[in-house]
Amino acid sequence: MATNSSDNIDQLNEVIVAMVPFPDYSHLNQLFILGRFIASHNIPVHFLCLADRNQDLKLHVQGDLRASNIHFHDILVPSSLVEIEDAGDDLPSIVLFIKSLVEPIRRTCIDLSTNTKRLVLIHDSIIMDHVRDVHSYPNVKSYMFHSISAFARYSLLRQSIDHIVDDDDHEEMMEKMQDEFPLLESSGAQFATMLLRKEHEWKLNSGEIMNSCRELEGKYLDLLANAKDNKPWLAVGPLHMLLESHDSSNRSRHECLEFLDKQDVNSVILVSFGTTTTFSQEQVNELAVGLEQSDHGLIWVLREADKKMENEKFEEKDKKIELPKGFEERMMVRNWAPQLEILEHPSTGVFLSHCGWNSCIESISMGVPLAIWPIQYDQPYNAILVTNVPKIGTSVKSWAHQEELVTAKAVEKAVKTLMDTTEGEEKRQRAMELSNKIKNSLSHGGVARKEMESLISCIIK
Repeated sequence: MATNSSDNIDQLNEVIVAMVPFPDYSHLNQLFILGRFIASHNIPVHFLCLADRNQDLKLHVQGDLRASNIHFHDILVPSSLVEIEDAGDDLPSIVLFIKSLVEPIRRTCIDLSTNTKRLVLIHDSIIMDHVRDVHSYPNVKSYMFHSISAFARYSLLRQSIDHIVDDDDHEEMMEKMQDEFPLLESSGAQFATMLLRKEHEWKLNSGEIMNSCRELEGKYLDLLANAKDNKPWLAVGPLHMLLESHDSSNRSRHECLEFLDKQDVNSVILVSFGTTTTFSQEQVNELAVGLEQSDHGLIWVLREADKKMENEKFEEKDKKIELPKGFEERMMVRNWAPQLEILEHPSTGVFLSHCGWNSCIESISMGVPLAIWPIQYDQPYNAILVTNVPKIGTSVKSWAHQEELVTAKAVEKAVKTLMDTTEGEEKRQRAMELSNKIKNSLSHGGVARKEMESLISCIIK
């Protein structure tokens, strides 16, 4: 079932938008930013997500005037479906969790369709089956949202679909990289083949939306559009830049930014591996030593993986991460930090990252080169994009040796390459040039701005 925290709608709206994210933070944050952008155009937005996720999001927008146009709907998962008994592989638990969301999401969307002349669904690609029945209503149209890069999606499609538009440069890259180019079975995304085929064959949506920009991925956006009915592929990113100027006004300044104010330009390393990575104690030790030996300022966002999307019975095996004695006194280590504001600060010189798409596009848009350490899923494809297309990244860990320990020496070498060499300076220069192109594209009359305006037009027309 679902509960609606918004007030009753007193009159029939001309159009409302229902945002239906997959409830992992790396997915839902993108759709929430897009929802806030749409709401700023005086279009009511209804956000359908798990209750605890909605609560976090409500706190995030406190004091934002646009929040009054966003209505939260708590999707409640039947408790009997959350308790998974399978041992070993956690894939069945993920599949069952996704299926448990079908009925509450379907019911909420149908209810919303009765309160408007037109309902526009913007749903995560993983949630397409959840809104299938809603398309039978004549006042409903939808857009599928992809939370990964166009390059990653194209690379994955080519491994999943027999007949798809070929690209000679992509073929040459795969041949040149050989076992360095990730395959579905090596990236932890085995379940993606069936999903990708279903997405590719899906005919019910009016278009597809990506958190990307043509300055970075124009070629791959065109390849994807040509491979599927030539329906519009709207690149409305980088999404975080839509609201950037509004988000920090009501918050006190974080201590990490005070630390950066005292550092030299391009002298500090930001280290973060997102919300789904937990390293072994041995790997944490090597990483800590390598970072300290690189002899640069450091902000390390160190936390355990978010367990809410995983099988809870494995939690008891996790142990608290320990850092070398005195490390936290010498270096800045936090379990959370304002990543965007840190990347934007002139003292930040390198981002050591797992290459989640949110982190990649944030770093690229801020002109900060990346030290690449992909872990799973789409991350190795994003790593290839960053290092081979704009060429603004340096590999810390070889994908062909993904199971091996990364030594302190390898960490130190990668950081020093980006911070202290001519090669690193050239990558930084390319990163800044690309950042400027992206920012210009978002300005009035720019390509990205026109695509964002096109999305709003599609919604209201």
